Formats: sequence, C-alpha cells, structure tokens
Amino acid sequence: MATQKGSTHVADAIKDVEVETVRGASDSNYVKVGSFWQDQTVVIHILRRFGCKLCRYNALELQKIVPTLEDHNVRIIAIGIEKLGLKEFQDGGFWNGELYIDNGKKIHNALSIKSVGILNSFKMLYDIRDALKKANDVSGNLKGDGRQLGATFVIAKGGTMLMDFRQKDFADQPSLESILEACGVDRKDYPSNLNTESERLVCD
Repeated sequence: MATQKGSTHVADAIKDVEVETVRGASDSNYVKVGSFWQDQTVVIHILRRFGCKLCRYNALELQKIVPTLEDHNVRIIAIGIEKLGLKEFQDGGFWNGELYIDNGKKIHNALSIKSVGILNSFKMLYDIRDALKKANDVSGNLKGDGRQLGATFVIAKGGTMLMDFRQKDFADQPSLESILEACGVDRKDYPSNLNTESERLVCD
C-alpha cells in the first residue's frame, strides 16, 4: 500500500537496506539506501526485470528528465532485483545513470511490493497486449523474475515521502510529469522532448 505524502514510513523501512553498486556515485561495492536521500531529494526507480521491454522503454523515458532533475539538485537512482540480464541491459544503453542491485529483494520484502500469480500474469498480458506496440522498437526477452512488480519513489532530503508509486500491473508507470511535479520542478523548466501523454505499456 502506498504511503501518504509527508510520511517517513518508506524511508524508515528501507534506509538500512544495502544494495550492490553497479554504477554509483562512490567506489563502495555496497551502499545503504538511506544514503541516497541524505543530502538531496532522490528519485528511486525499482525495475521489474532487466530483460523486459517495458522496463527498458521506461528507463529510456526516464533518461529524458535526468538533466532537468540534476539541474534542480535531484538525484535519480535505478535499482534492479537480480543480475540476470544486467550486461545486456547495460550494453543496450537503456540506462546510463546510477544503477544498483537489491539482491534478495530486500526492499520489496520491507515494503510488501507485490508479485502477481501465474494466472494473473497471463491475464495482465492479455488485458494490455495492445500497449506492447508503444515499445515496439525496444528489444526484450523473458529471462528473470517476470511476476514481480516494481515501484517509483520520490523521497526528499531527510526521508520525507514526496511520491509513492507502486505498480498494480505490468503497464503501470508514473508519468514523467508527475515525477517532475513531485520533485518541485516548475512546468516552464520541463524538457522540450517530454511526452505530455501518459502511456501504458506491456512487458513481454
């Protein structure tokens, strides 16, 4: 269940979780999640699976707002749940920012981020099958934990929640506008390449 804006529940629950550094701001092999919001606001995007078209597409979309976030002193972090497919994800250039691995899905366990059952997985894929066309030019595969849902959090310096978005299905993603708004970015500063229409996509 998502927490209300202004709460520190999420920060308190995951601040001591250690994630493995793939590409980070320091040379440490492991860092505590709480360090991400120690000095500034942070966007934490938790990927479902490195091989899925949706996760790759959304990572590419998120990169559109990285320069704007950095201009407003907002850090942006991507976290995967396993190393399977990591090299292909990196080689494909789907995400060029800070990247970490939450081995054992400790964040998911601490926050009860849902997985979906096998039957529901097939139902979701059927229900949103048309949205796959939106990511038609993005490659993907079926490797890894395809039933785990993801989340996107915006947490202010010190741990106050600004946005808590948890997927309800495979196509569920926050709009780039909602992330920028949560970070306090004025609309006049939005990047010119921003798609102003939210798109629902499907992971294969």
